[in-house]
Amino acid sequence: MATDCDVCGVRFDLVSGGVCTRCKKILCARHLHGSFFRRLLVDLGAPSVCVACRSGGARA
Repeated sequence: MATDCDVCGVRFDLVSGGVCTRCKKILCARHLHGSFFRRLLVDLGAPSVCVACRSGGARA
């Protein structure tokens, strides 16, 4: 299943990206995780919080 990123508009497979638990935006892996290390943390159970929310730039 594919959808478009709410930030950049790129079409991506939902397996690589997802939804931010804070702002509820559907985001590609670049905007959701930002790095492989963060993606690994999410896969291991960390909350899926996007780059913008983690940096304090976006509020829900």
